[in-house]
Amino acid sequence: MKGLLGRVLGGPTPEEPAWAPSGTRPLDRVDAAAARAAHKTNPHSTWAARAQEANQADRTLACHRIWASKPELGIRPKFRVGRDQAVFAFGSCFAREVEDALVDLGLEVPSRCDGLFSRAPLVHDEAFNPGARPRAYLNRYNSMSMLDEFRHLLGLAPELERGLLTYGLDRGSAADLHYTQSLRQANLETTMARRQAVREHLGPLLRRCKLFVLTLGMAECWFDEKAGRYLNNTPGARVLAAFGEQLAVHLTRFEQHRAALESLHQLLRSVHGDDFRVVITVSPVPLERSFLAQDVVTTNSYSKAMLRTAAQEFAAGHDNVDYFPSYELVTFADPRRAWAWDGRHVSAELVSHVMTLFRRHYVEGAATDAPGR
Repeated sequence: MKGLLGRVLGGPTPEEPAWAPSGTRPLDRVDAAAARAAHKTNPHSTWAARAQEANQADRTLACHRIWASKPELGIRPKFRVGRDQAVFAFGSCFAREVEDALVDLGLEVPSRCDGLFSRAPLVHDEAFNPGARPRAYLNRYNSMSMLDEFRHLLGLAPELERGLLTYGLDRGSAADLHYTQSLRQANLETTMARRQAVREHLGPLLRRCKLFVLTLGMAECWFDEKAGRYLNNTPGARVLAAFGEQLAVHLTRFEQHRAALESLHQLLRSVHGDDFRVVITVSPVPLERSFLAQDVVTTNSYSKAMLRTAAQEFAAGHDNVDYFPSYELVTFADPRRAWAWDGRHVSAELVSHVMTLFRRHYVEGAATDAPGR
């Protein structure tokens, strides 16, 4: 008891509690008076009332704003951008949905570059990959691969330009696992020409854009132990047969993703100084399949929870990074209206609603637009 009193009366400051590791700080700290005031004035601070009558009477409660076809959340953006601001999106298939929606909202989105895949060496073959967007080739499925692609587009990854993460196969073909497998496999020369074409097209656009939308996707990732690098995509049977001894699946940790995001931020600073903005979110699209000895739902739950935490930590550390809750807007929507036929991809109607909220909150002059209901 004496030891406890000593810690209370003369111990560490609130910023350095005795139970915290050295150097640890909370993401946010609000003193008691401010906390009470915030709870009273914040219309989005309560999930549900304790009494049923009071609960039904107060429609601002979270329980009434979610589980709807078009849920509403309290969003307080750190910054707003001009309508003429060019947007560059990075991420998994949900990033492609974001690009389409932003273009529909009238924004310039240079990363929406399907035209790039209408000519050699990047010709999209609809018969080979029916229904896929041509630019699905650019999908980024984990934070570490996202960082690699930023470096590649900026001309800072000579190892990728020399062929790292390409795998020579039989019949003269090669698999490029730095990109997706949405295009037909080609020989090594064509494979490397594709990388060069992407860099030459998107590199200058990345340098011109000052608003970046990042959608984090996966925590279960394939790793090449010989290359010491994470793959962007799942290796196929032919790659596994030829190179399986050097490949493994990692269930990645929070610090790996946080470090990759911090390095990415430093890259953008090297290009733009402090004159750029990042909106980060977590893709609501679940993991398609798991290679671990557990239910894919369990693996997906860990992935999304961990990546959501990494996104919050990243945003808290930078004034020019903000978290946008597209993940919550989808996962807390009416599930009968939220998902496409596969129960995995987000319905077009809900994507449109999410991005209407994005424009309303982040784009200058759009705050008075009609609510996306």
